[in-house]
Amino acid sequence: MSKNLADVAKDKGIRYFLISFTDLFGVVRSKLVPASAIGGMQKDGAGFAGFAAHLDMTPADADMFGVPDPNSLIQLPWNKEVGWLASDLWMGGKPVE
Repeated sequence: MSKNLADVAKDKGIRYFLISFTDLFGVVRSKLVPASAIGGMQKDGAGFAGFAAHLDMTPADADMFGVPDPNSLIQLPWNKEVGWLASDLWMGGKPVE
């Protein structure tokens, strides 16, 4: 069973999560969300504009959603109130290739 990130946040004192992915140029793209919103992000993902991440998309394309991988959680050593998470990108109900 997957970790419930809201419970982890309470246990570890995490107030914010940084949901991230790496674009095609190797740039880390992230969205900082409050711990109170992580349940929805864990279920539906955090929205990202594909065209802003240098993917072959335009502003007219639908958003991508970064679904956080709970097993990737790292509590930032320099700021324990922030937890970093890698994410898997989804768009239109399918993984982004």
